[in-house]
Amino acid sequence: MKSLVIVASLFLAVNALDKEFIDNFVTKVKAIGEECIPETSASKDDINNLLSFTVPSSHEGKCLIFCFHKHFHIQNEDGSLDKAGALQALQPLKEHDSDVYDKVVKVFQTCADQAATDSDPCIYSANLVECALKEGKAVPKSESFVKATYLRLVTDGTA
Repeated sequence: MKSLVIVASLFLAVNALDKEFIDNFVTKVKAIGEECIPETSASKDDINNLLSFTVPSSHEGKCLIFCFHKHFHIQNEDGSLDKAGALQALQPLKEHDSDVYDKVVKVFQTCADQAATDSDPCIYSANLVECALKEGKAVPKSESFVKATYLRLVTDGTA
C-alpha cells in the first residue's frame, strides 16, 4: 500500500498538516488500493516505480494510476478529466490549509491544460502524473506530505 499513498499524494502535495489529516488520508488510500491493485493487476515493479516517483512503463501500472484518479474524482469512468470532482475532493485540504490548497489547484489546473490527452484513459492518467511530478516541484515543501504519509505507512507495518 505504500505506493498507493505516493500516487494519490502527487495531487495532494502539502506541507505541515496535522497527524489526523494524514492518518485519514492514509486510511482512504489503503482502502482504494485494496480495490485498485487487484483490478489492474499492477506488478511489484509498477509499485516500485511509483515509490521512486517514476510513472510505470507497463500499461497495468498506468491503469493503477487511472483507478486512483477515478476514486479521487480526477477522471471520470470514460477517462475524461473531472475538474469539478477533483476540486470537490480537495475541499478537506482547503479547510486545513487554504494556501497549500491554492498551490495544489494551480498544479492541477496547469496539468489539466498541458498534459497530453489520449484515447486510452490509463495513458492520459500517466501523462497527468508526469505533469504533476514536474509542476509539483514548484510547490514549496511538496515532498513533506509524501514523506510523512510514507513514513506513516511504514511504521504502521502495512505494505
